[in-house]
Amino acid sequence: MKLSFAPVDSSDFESLFALRVAAMRPSLERLGIFNMDHARKRFQRQFEPQYMQHICVDDGAGEGPQRAGLLTLVPYDDGRLKLQHLYLLPAWHNRRIGDWALQQVQTQARREGRAVWLEVLNQSDAIRFYERHGFVQTGGDPIDLLYQWTPA
Repeated sequence: MKLSFAPVDSSDFESLFALRVAAMRPSLERLGIFNMDHARKRFQRQFEPQYMQHICVDDGAGEGPQRAGLLTLVPYDDGRLKLQHLYLLPAWHNRRIGDWALQQVQTQARREGRAVWLEVLNQSDAIRFYERHGFVQTGGDPIDLLYQWTPA
């Protein structure tokens, strides 16, 4: 299985919005806060193609690379990078693709000497994923928890 990134452009909005909903809906429903209109407005505010990349998988089946996920890494004025989105379509879960994508982020951050921060939904399955990769909780509220990873 070969993994790669591909650029995002403005025409990708709808497909990436659908991907985000597929990835986030179960966690948002568990918290009782899923709302399609709110989800669309929030994603519109966060849609910055220059910082976004498709996560692509070529599984060797002859179909070529398939778009399996989204990664958004936004540089902040304080020197940190914000991992705004790391989503995979459910069909691609549990194949270590998220591990690969996050390792790419950490390699970049290490090279640039930057910390990486993110918000993760309270009670999300993603919490264990980020903690396994060295992220530590730095704050939060009843909805979102803040996590940060700092290169050694």
